[in-house]
Amino acid sequence: MIPDPTDPRWKDLVEHPERYNFDFLALKILMQRVARMPNTQRASAIGEIHALFRKHERLMGKDASAVFG
Repeated sequence: MIPDPTDPRWKDLVEHPERYNFDFLALKILMQRVARMPNTQRASAIGEIHALFRKHERLMGKDASAVFG
């Protein structure tokens, strides 16, 4: 189950993308882009990341477990 975009774990994910090693290639690429963003702009990426998780939820089970437990 993918949490709501208001869940604080999303903020933690975009503020510390280097903590995770993702398997899903599209997520890896997106998180590399987020890591290059200035910290002040990272929160704007939550919606895009959330949409990716929702769209590919079945394929991203391992990555979702790593982030959301």
